[in-house]
Amino acid sequence: MLKLFQFNLRLIALCSLLLSGSCMAQNLALYCEEDRPLQFYGTDGKLTGFTIEIVQEIQKRVGNKDRIQVVPWARGLDKINNNPNTLLFSMARTPEREDAYQWIGPIMSNIYGLYAKADSNLRIHSIEEAKQLSLIGVYRNDIRDQTLTRLGFTNLDRASSNISSFKKLMMGRIPAYTDSKLGVESLAIASGYQASDVKLIFELFKSELYIAASKNTDKHIVEQWNQALEQMKQDKTFMKIEQKYRRQISPTLPATPSLKSKQ
Repeated sequence: MLKLFQFNLRLIALCSLLLSGSCMAQNLALYCEEDRPLQFYGTDGKLTGFTIEIVQEIQKRVGNKDRIQVVPWARGLDKINNNPNTLLFSMARTPEREDAYQWIGPIMSNIYGLYAKADSNLRIHSIEEAKQLSLIGVYRNDIRDQTLTRLGFTNLDRASSNISSFKKLMMGRIPAYTDSKLGVESLAIASGYQASDVKLIFELFKSELYIAASKNTDKHIVEQWNQALEQMKQDKTFMKIEQKYRRQISPTLPATPSLKSKQ
Protein backbone atom coordinates (compact mmCIF):
# COMPACT_ATOMS: atom_id res chain seq x y z
CA MET A 1 0.00 0.00 0.00
CA LEU A 2 2.83 2.38 0.89
CA LYS A 3 4.62 1.57 -2.35
CA LEU A 4 1.45 2.32 -4.33
CA PHE A 5 1.07 5.64 -2.52
CA GLN A 6 4.70 6.56 -3.27
CA PHE A 7 4.24 5.57 -6.91
CA ASN A 8 1.18 7.83 -7.18
CA LEU A 9 3.11 10.73 -5.66
CA ARG A 10 5.90 10.28 -8.20
CA LEU A 11 3.36 10.06 -11.00
CA ILE A 12 1.69 13.30 -9.89
CA ALA A 13 5.08 15.04 -9.62
CA LEU A 14 6.03 13.84 -13.12
CA CYS A 15 2.75 15.07 -14.59
CA SER A 16 3.21 18.44 -12.92
CA LEU A 17 6.73 18.70 -14.31
CA LEU A 18 5.57 17.83 -17.82
CA LEU A 19 2.74 20.36 -17.60
CA SER A 20 5.13 23.03 -16.38
CA GLY A 21 7.54 22.19 -19.16
CA SER A 22 4.81 22.48 -21.78
CA CYS A 23 4.01 26.00 -20.53
CA MET A 24 7.69 26.93 -20.60
CA ALA A 25 8.14 25.60 -24.13
CA GLN A 26 4.97 27.17 -25.50
CA ASN A 27 5.70 29.34 -28.53
CA LEU A 28 4.78 33.02 -28.43
CA ALA A 29 4.19 35.49 -31.26
CA LEU A 30 5.92 38.75 -30.28
CA TYR A 31 5.10 41.94 -32.17
CA CYS A 32 6.06 45.60 -31.95
CA GLU A 33 6.10 48.59 -34.26
CA GLU A 34 9.22 50.60 -35.04
CA ASP A 35 9.03 53.55 -32.68
CA ARG A 36 12.32 55.21 -31.67
CA PRO A 37 13.64 55.23 -28.94
CA LEU A 38 11.52 52.30 -27.70
CA GLN A 39 11.89 49.94 -30.65
CA PHE A 40 14.09 50.66 -33.68
CA TYR A 41 16.81 49.33 -35.95
CA GLY A 42 20.32 50.49 -35.04
CA THR A 43 23.08 51.43 -37.47
CA ASP A 44 24.14 47.78 -37.47
CA GLY A 45 20.68 46.74 -38.69
CA LYS A 46 19.82 45.02 -35.41
CA LEU A 47 16.60 45.61 -33.52
CA THR A 48 17.27 47.60 -30.36
CA GLY A 49 15.70 50.19 -28.04
CA PHE A 50 14.52 50.56 -24.46
CA THR A 51 11.56 48.17 -24.56
CA ILE A 52 13.39 45.73 -26.85
CA GLU A 53 16.08 45.30 -24.19
CA ILE A 54 13.42 44.95 -21.47
CA VAL A 55 11.58 42.26 -23.45
CA GLN A 56 14.77 40.42 -24.38
CA GLU A 57 15.87 40.32 -20.75
CA ILE A 58 12.47 38.92 -19.73
CA GLN A 59 12.78 36.31 -22.50
CA LYS A 60 16.19 35.30 -21.18
CA ARG A 61 14.84 34.86 -17.66
CA VAL A 62 11.80 32.81 -18.63
CA GLY A 63 13.61 30.73 -21.25
CA ASN A 64 11.76 32.09 -24.28
CA LYS A 65 13.63 32.38 -27.60
CA ASP A 66 10.86 33.48 -29.96
CA ARG A 67 11.77 36.20 -32.45
CA ILE A 68 10.41 39.73 -32.04
CA GLN A 69 8.65 40.78 -35.25
CA VAL A 70 8.36 44.42 -36.33
CA VAL A 71 5.03 45.19 -38.00
CA PRO A 72 2.76 48.21 -38.54
CA TRP A 73 0.66 48.90 -35.44
CA ALA A 74 -2.60 48.01 -37.19
CA ARG A 75 -1.24 44.58 -38.11
CA GLY A 76 0.01 44.04 -34.57
CA LEU A 77 -3.46 44.82 -33.23
CA ASP A 78 -5.01 42.38 -35.69
CA LYS A 79 -2.62 39.65 -34.54
CA ILE A 80 -3.19 40.18 -30.81
CA ASN A 81 -6.95 40.47 -31.25
CA ASN A 82 -7.29 37.22 -33.14
CA ASN A 83 -4.60 34.84 -31.91
CA PRO A 84 -3.68 33.11 -28.65
CA ASN A 85 -0.24 33.42 -27.04
CA THR A 86 0.42 36.73 -28.77
CA LEU A 87 2.21 39.74 -27.26
CA LEU A 88 2.28 43.33 -28.57
CA PHE A 89 4.29 46.26 -27.22
CA SER A 90 4.46 49.00 -26.20
CA MET A 91 0.75 49.54 -25.55
CA ALA A 92 -0.91 52.23 -23.44
CA ARG A 93 -3.34 50.79 -20.90
CA THR A 94 -6.67 52.57 -21.28
CA PRO A 95 -10.20 51.93 -19.99
CA GLU A 96 -11.24 50.95 -23.51
CA ARG A 97 -8.52 48.30 -23.67
CA GLU A 98 -8.57 47.13 -20.05
CA ASP A 99 -10.64 43.98 -20.51
CA ALA A 100 -9.48 43.22 -24.05
CA TYR A 101 -5.96 42.14 -23.05
CA GLN A 102 -3.78 40.85 -20.25
CA TRP A 103 -1.06 43.20 -19.05
CA ILE A 104 2.66 42.85 -18.35
CA GLY A 105 4.11 45.92 -16.70
CA PRO A 106 4.04 48.84 -16.46
CA ILE A 107 7.37 49.49 -18.15
CA MET A 108 7.21 53.30 -18.35
CA SER A 109 4.95 56.34 -18.69
CA ASN A 110 4.28 58.48 -21.73
CA ILE A 111 3.04 62.07 -21.85
CA TYR A 112 0.72 63.12 -24.68
CA GLY A 113 0.13 66.70 -25.73
CA LEU A 114 -1.06 69.11 -28.40
CA TYR A 115 1.57 70.24 -30.90
CA ALA A 116 1.41 73.21 -33.26
CA LYS A 117 3.80 74.62 -35.84
CA ALA A 118 6.81 76.29 -34.26
CA ASP A 119 5.79 79.74 -35.54
CA SER A 120 2.16 79.39 -34.42
CA ASN A 121 0.66 81.96 -32.05
CA LEU A 122 -1.86 79.40 -30.80
CA ARG A 123 -2.18 79.20 -27.00
CA ILE A 124 -4.15 76.55 -25.12
CA HIS A 125 -4.61 76.64 -21.34
CA SER A 126 -7.25 73.98 -20.67
CA ILE A 127 -9.04 70.94 -22.04
CA GLU A 128 -12.11 73.09 -22.71
CA GLU A 129 -10.05 75.50 -24.81
CA ALA A 130 -8.63 72.57 -26.75
CA LYS A 131 -12.17 71.43 -27.54
CA GLN A 132 -12.75 74.78 -29.28
CA LEU A 133 -10.04 74.26 -31.89
CA SER A 134 -11.31 73.72 -35.41
CA LEU A 135 -9.50 70.38 -35.81
CA ILE A 136 -7.04 68.24 -33.88
CA GLY A 137 -5.10 65.54 -35.71
CA VAL A 138 -5.16 62.08 -34.08
CA TYR A 139 -4.05 58.58 -35.03
CA ARG A 140 -7.27 56.66 -35.64
CA ASN A 141 -8.27 54.27 -32.82
CA ASP A 142 -5.10 54.65 -30.78
CA ILE A 143 -4.83 56.06 -27.25
CA ARG A 144 -5.05 59.66 -28.46
CA ASP A 145 -8.25 59.08 -30.38
CA GLN A 146 -9.80 56.93 -27.64
CA THR A 147 -8.90 59.23 -24.74
CA LEU A 148 -9.96 62.49 -26.37
CA THR A 149 -13.19 60.90 -27.59
CA ARG A 150 -13.89 59.76 -24.02
CA LEU A 151 -13.20 63.31 -22.81
CA GLY A 152 -15.87 64.67 -25.16
CA PHE A 153 -13.80 66.04 -28.05
CA THR A 154 -15.84 66.36 -31.25
CA ASN A 155 -13.18 68.13 -33.33
CA LEU A 156 -10.89 65.17 -34.05
CA ASP A 157 -9.36 64.73 -37.49
CA ARG A 158 -8.71 60.98 -37.58
CA ALA A 159 -5.84 59.87 -39.80
CA SER A 160 -4.50 56.45 -40.76
CA SER A 161 -1.03 57.36 -39.48
CA ASN A 162 0.79 59.88 -37.31
CA ILE A 163 2.81 60.93 -40.36
CA SER A 164 -0.41 61.96 -42.09
CA SER A 165 -1.38 64.17 -39.14
CA PHE A 166 2.10 65.73 -38.99
CA LYS A 167 2.05 66.58 -42.68
CA LYS A 168 -1.46 68.04 -42.42
CA LEU A 169 -0.20 70.28 -39.63
CA MET A 170 2.79 71.49 -41.62
CA MET A 171 0.59 72.15 -44.67
CA GLY A 172 -1.78 74.24 -42.55
CA ARG A 173 -4.75 71.89 -42.92
CA ILE A 174 -5.10 71.46 -39.14
CA PRO A 175 -3.98 73.86 -36.36
CA ALA A 176 -2.72 71.15 -33.98
CA TYR A 177 -2.11 67.43 -33.70
CA THR A 178 -1.54 65.05 -30.78
CA ASP A 179 1.75 63.33 -30.10
CA SER A 180 3.77 61.86 -27.26
CA LYS A 181 6.93 63.49 -25.97
CA LEU A 182 8.71 60.29 -26.89
CA GLY A 183 7.53 60.29 -30.48
CA VAL A 184 7.89 63.87 -31.71
CA GLU A 185 11.47 63.74 -32.97
CA SER A 186 11.24 60.43 -34.84
CA LEU A 187 7.84 61.35 -36.31
CA ALA A 188 9.11 64.72 -37.54
CA ILE A 189 12.08 63.08 -39.27
CA ALA A 190 9.91 60.33 -40.77
CA SER A 191 7.61 63.06 -42.13
CA GLY A 192 10.51 64.94 -43.77
CA TYR A 193 10.85 67.67 -41.13
CA GLN A 194 12.67 68.35 -37.85
CA ALA A 195 11.40 68.31 -34.27
CA SER A 196 12.15 72.04 -34.08
CA ASP A 197 9.42 72.63 -36.70
CA VAL A 198 6.75 72.00 -34.03
CA LYS A 199 6.21 72.95 -30.41
CA LEU A 200 4.21 71.62 -27.48
CA ILE A 201 1.35 73.97 -26.65
CA PHE A 202 -0.56 71.91 -24.06
CA GLU A 203 -0.07 68.68 -22.12
CA LEU A 204 -3.20 66.55 -22.41
CA PHE A 205 -2.66 63.41 -20.32
CA LYS A 206 -0.17 60.80 -19.15
CA SER A 207 -0.51 57.06 -19.65
CA GLU A 208 1.52 54.02 -18.61
CA LEU A 209 2.90 51.68 -21.26
CA TYR A 210 2.76 47.89 -21.01
CA ILE A 211 3.48 44.71 -22.89
CA ALA A 212 -0.01 43.53 -23.87
CA ALA A 213 -0.91 39.85 -24.13
CA SER A 214 -3.91 38.53 -26.04
CA LYS A 215 -6.89 37.66 -23.88
CA ASN A 216 -6.49 33.92 -24.50
CA THR A 217 -2.75 33.81 -23.84
CA ASP A 218 -1.90 31.24 -21.17
CA LYS A 219 -2.28 33.07 -17.84
CA HIS A 220 0.73 31.23 -16.43
CA ILE A 221 2.89 32.79 -19.16
CA VAL A 222 1.62 36.28 -18.34
CA GLU A 223 2.28 35.70 -14.64
CA GLN A 224 5.75 34.38 -15.42
CA TRP A 225 6.62 37.44 -17.51
CA ASN A 226 5.30 39.79 -14.82
CA GLN A 227 7.36 38.01 -12.19
CA ALA A 228 10.49 38.26 -14.33
CA LEU A 229 9.89 41.99 -14.83
CA GLU A 230 9.43 42.49 -11.11
CA GLN A 231 12.69 40.63 -10.45
CA MET A 232 14.44 42.93 -12.95
CA LYS A 233 13.24 45.93 -10.99
CA GLN A 234 14.31 44.45 -7.69
CA ASP A 235 17.81 43.41 -8.82
CA LYS A 236 18.41 46.77 -10.59
CA THR A 237 18.63 45.31 -14.11
CA PHE A 238 15.63 47.41 -15.14
CA MET A 239 17.35 50.53 -13.77
CA LYS A 240 20.53 49.80 -15.74
CA ILE A 241 18.55 49.61 -18.99
CA GLU A 242 16.75 52.84 -18.01
CA GLN A 243 20.05 54.60 -17.48
CA LYS A 244 21.30 53.50 -20.89
CA TYR A 245 18.37 55.25 -22.59
CA ARG A 246 17.71 57.98 -20.00
CA ARG A 247 18.70 60.90 -22.21
CA GLN A 248 16.20 59.78 -24.86
CA ILE A 249 13.27 58.89 -22.59
CA SER A 250 13.86 60.91 -19.41
CA PRO A 251 10.86 63.28 -19.94
CA THR A 252 8.56 60.30 -19.48
CA LEU A 253 10.40 58.14 -16.97
CA PRO A 254 8.74 58.11 -13.54
CA ALA A 255 10.25 56.45 -10.54
CA THR A 256 10.47 52.75 -11.30
CA PRO A 257 6.98 51.44 -10.49
CA SER A 258 6.27 48.26 -8.60
CA LEU A 259 4.07 45.69 -10.25
CA LYS A 260 2.42 45.22 -6.87
CA SER A 261 1.20 48.80 -6.78
CA LYS A 262 -2.37 49.62 -7.71
CA GLN A 263 -2.80 49.76 -11.49
